[in-house]
Amino acid sequence: MSFALYIAQRIHFSKGDESQRVSPPAIRIAIAGIAIGLVVMILSVAIVIGFKKEIREKAIGFGGHLQIHAMANNKTYETVPVCIDDTLLNAIGGVSGITSVKRYTTKPAVLKTYDDFLAIVIKGEDEVTPDSFFGKNLKEGSLPETDRDILVSQVIADKMHLKVGDRVRLYFIRADQDANQFQLGGDDLSVKTRQLHISGIYSSHFNEYDKMMIVGSLEMLQGVNSWESDMASGLEINITDFAKLDDRYYDLIFAVNGLHDRRGTAFHVQTIEQLNPQIFSWLDLLDTNVWVILILMATVASFTMISGLLIIILERTSMIGVLKSLGCSNYELRKVFLYVATFLIGKGLVIGNIIGIGLCLIQHFFHVIKLDPENYYLEWVPVSINVVEILSINIGTVIIALAVLILPSALVANISPVKAIAQNG
Repeated sequence: MSFALYIAQRIHFSKGDESQRVSPPAIRIAIAGIAIGLVVMILSVAIVIGFKKEIREKAIGFGGHLQIHAMANNKTYETVPVCIDDTLLNAIGGVSGITSVKRYTTKPAVLKTYDDFLAIVIKGEDEVTPDSFFGKNLKEGSLPETDRDILVSQVIADKMHLKVGDRVRLYFIRADQDANQFQLGGDDLSVKTRQLHISGIYSSHFNEYDKMMIVGSLEMLQGVNSWESDMASGLEINITDFAKLDDRYYDLIFAVNGLHDRRGTAFHVQTIEQLNPQIFSWLDLLDTNVWVILILMATVASFTMISGLLIIILERTSMIGVLKSLGCSNYELRKVFLYVATFLIGKGLVIGNIIGIGLCLIQHFFHVIKLDPENYYLEWVPVSINVVEILSINIGTVIIALAVLILPSALVANISPVKAIAQNG
């Protein structure tokens, strides 16, 4: 054991007469500053990561990580179809990191009941499974089993006074599938109607979609649009790792580059971030808030440690004088007090981790803190405990705290051994 570490342990673990010492309260404040700062940082990171993850998964649930659709499609839900064949699917299959590929079709419609109507968008899928996004968010009833079954959101059901088992009528304005323009009938716009059965009600609490989106059969929408069986609005593609979204995006662009369907339609690839720029820009802003909190907490913890270390040094001036008179260098003495600071920081980290991670676990399993889904899209505060993030916070706290203590520890160089011993005598 080194000399500096030995002396630091004697200082830190020495009980002595605490009633005659000034340092114990300052030490407790310094440890509390580290612990509280760490708790706030852990909670901030866990909540923001959890919130971003939940909102991101909701957006992905409605549109997939990536979409491939017709180059001519605009940003409306009335789409130009693409013909999906083995050539396209084989090209996509050559891209690594893809977990699922499914066809989808969207179409605007008017939902009509006996006494009310509502503009909605119906999304058609080949099959809605229990482990799919809508399957996991099913609140009542069952998943669609026939091309006449639909899922409506809780928001639409409440607004239109609908329940499982009700029958509703959807009115579709007929559109030209190539030019994407409305066709005029004899006296009015040409419309098609379908009477559909509500098999279930879902709720994602993602109001941007819940207030307008219902889920039905892809085959039914193909019939409404007079499309052939291989036609759809596009493909939704999910990947294994969201962090590699841009990589998979460029891989898919390269894979489908130059491909056309049998009708000569070119393919276009988009990410969920490009499809929902406002949502993801808002989520990116949360990172700025986290950095502000981390900087503030690190600053507060550093100042409490500086004050605590200065008090410890001033209280030990006589010891410093004796050690200097015995030949101890300023460098060794600075190491002594930096070791003492490390012990205090370690205590603060242990306490802070126990409290911070404990609060995260309580919220994760028991959902103590609730949220208003109308404003936050979630029923409770989400937390995501990431080991790498927590280790990074701990390591960063230690580095910052020790770095800011290097300068205050230089105070030992200004203590004269003669004056220190004389004052003690």
